[in-house]
Amino acid sequence: MTGGGRAALLSGFGAVVCLGVAVVAGLRLVPEAKVGDVDPVSAVIGLLALAAGLWAIRQAARTTRMTPVPVAEMAARLADQVLSREKKVWTQLLGQEKRKIDVDFAFRPAPAHPAQHARAKGRLTEVVAYYQALQPQRLVITGAAGGGKTVLALELLLGLLENRDPEHAVPVRIPATLWDSSDPLDEWLVQHLVTAYRQVLDRRTAQALVNAGLILPVIDGLDEVDAEDTPGHTSRAAHVVRALNAYQHGRHAAPLVLTCRTGHYQALTDAEVWTHDAAHITIDPVDSAKARKFIRSRVDNPARWQTVLSTIDHHPGGPLAVGLSTPWRLSLATTVYEQRNPNSPNNSYTRNPADLIRIAGTSNHAIREHLLTHFITATTAAHTAQPGQQATPYTAEQTHRWLAVLAGYLHHNATTGRTLGGIPLSGSDLVLHQLWPLGGINRVHGTVVAATVLIFFIVTLILPVPDGIGFSPDRILAFAGPGIGISLWAYFVWRKMGAEPALIQTSPFRTRQGRRSLAFWLAFGLAFGLATGLMLGFVLGFAGALTVELTAGLAGGLLLGLMMGFVEVRSPQDHDAAFVTWDPRDIIKREFTTGLTVGLAGGLGGGLAVGFTGGVTGGVTGALAGGLTIWLTGGIAFGGVGIRYLALLLCTRGWFGTPALPWRLGRFLHWCNHAGLVRQAGIGYQFRHRELQDHLAHHPQPAQVNG
Repeated sequence: MTGGGRAALLSGFGAVVCLGVAVVAGLRLVPEAKVGDVDPVSAVIGLLALAAGLWAIRQAARTTRMTPVPVAEMAARLADQVLSREKKVWTQLLGQEKRKIDVDFAFRPAPAHPAQHARAKGRLTEVVAYYQALQPQRLVITGAAGGGKTVLALELLLGLLENRDPEHAVPVRIPATLWDSSDPLDEWLVQHLVTAYRQVLDRRTAQALVNAGLILPVIDGLDEVDAEDTPGHTSRAAHVVRALNAYQHGRHAAPLVLTCRTGHYQALTDAEVWTHDAAHITIDPVDSAKARKFIRSRVDNPARWQTVLSTIDHHPGGPLAVGLSTPWRLSLATTVYEQRNPNSPNNSYTRNPADLIRIAGTSNHAIREHLLTHFITATTAAHTAQPGQQATPYTAEQTHRWLAVLAGYLHHNATTGRTLGGIPLSGSDLVLHQLWPLGGINRVHGTVVAATVLIFFIVTLILPVPDGIGFSPDRILAFAGPGIGISLWAYFVWRKMGAEPALIQTSPFRTRQGRRSLAFWLAFGLAFGLATGLMLGFVLGFAGALTVELTAGLAGGLLLGLMMGFVEVRSPQDHDAAFVTWDPRDIIKREFTTGLTVGLAGGLGGGLAVGFTGGVTGGVTGALAGGLTIWLTGGIAFGGVGIRYLALLLCTRGWFGTPALPWRLGRFLHWCNHAGLVRQAGIGYQFRHRELQDHLAHHPQPAQVNG
């Protein structure tokens, strides 16, 4: 249901509730009212006014829902957002120097159903023209590991955006690992757009853009959706390809772009699964001329590399040329062999590039392992040596050890296909609020439950008890409710595996539509709270209780309105590109803020109610105790991911054989992103390259750094 439909339904429901309560209260109170009895009558009148207002909001929501979406304007706004975000990713992949290799690619005929007008050859700087000539515009990019598939896809995406006409589709890059292919691509695209670009799109607008054919999905990393290197006919990758084949706009195949490793895509083709109506291109290995040009552009003293360049020239099929035949390996080599020794008198280089010739001859993968072994050390040193750069807060050994723990966790997820609550655990993304299973599922849940019970009883014991309450029914009810909540929370926390972050959004203040939505939820919450308070007053009797029930009901209604207006709950599978302009640490920070805000606001209702019977001290006591308890016990309803994140940190201290991670894990990953060891991917991080992740997973000991 769209936001407008939900608003219309709830406002209509609220109006009916208010009207019903007003009628019942009026029938009971008005005939018996005497002069001076204005409060009950005023309540009836107020309810009738609220009912009329909510019905008017319902009609306004229905009118808004029928207003056509300005798709051209919204597509332009989305294009600006995508362009800004993907430029940052492009810079992360190429480095601050932004030196790119103009790789060549070649067309590979499909067994059947190819795209038309595909040229036999092309190169990176021509990829936009190559793509635009296709009919239909469907392209599959394959290449070796580190061959530059994502860079080529980004070059295409940015080129299309920079020269986009208003009627052209907006390319949106989506990691293949995030798509559940059981859902049609067009339906999932709507959800992804709403999640990733909520600043400019709502569900209704996203649906209109997809229906108008103004979204071009760029599905990146098909090879990462399966653990095996040779996916078959029933693999998850095969389901993705079949879903892409079914993706249409009207009666024609809809445009799309897909990236995959060559071996994985060939295995799918051998299993008679390939992308129909698409041109399949494969990135060629980097030849000696391009390698020479790239190295010269990246190093300070090209003469040091002359022996390496000559060997590549004279032995293009040799182990050195093959080992340095991808942009990723060339970047590794220049990073490792440009490292300098800061302790030497003349700041000399740590290693001689000529050593690569000897290392390459020892085994097929010697170059890869050698460069990856020294990459963290060289990157850490280079990051510290930058002019004006403060000394790095982490040693190379600490960085290696902590990243290896994270890489091992991702590798285990990828190779086992582990799921949690029916949702696959990511084998490539480091999202802070979803890393808690790394500490052990039972261990983390046990820590959370134990901490919750402990804090509740501490709050119960240390807060002062107002005079006159003692062990009265009021006091029993005040603490029995939270006690039952603790028990239920302890039960459900073991049942609900996927935690969802609850976030306070400030966006309602920024737009007229957002302010209207916020006003609606506040009105609805107040009406609901007032109606609830009146109904409780009828049940308990008005004598001495009406004021308390109305106050508590209005406070609770205000809390409901604020939560619905400001708080958004996101499901775990929606973490792909959401809030890409955020610092990924913000989700944890905002979730804590949300939990505390909701808890204290929730305690306000109870505190005010207690205040009328137990005095000011009782009100403050009730507010604090209720607020802290709601924050803890309400985690199951609004995610509690911040609490689980704290439990993860407690469970990754290296005690009793548990993995060891830094206390400030978010700060560490933020630094790794700045240093170039990981890159930001939506609201999380990914290793700079899958080869680095796999290497660390198999070499967890810091001693490997110095090997």
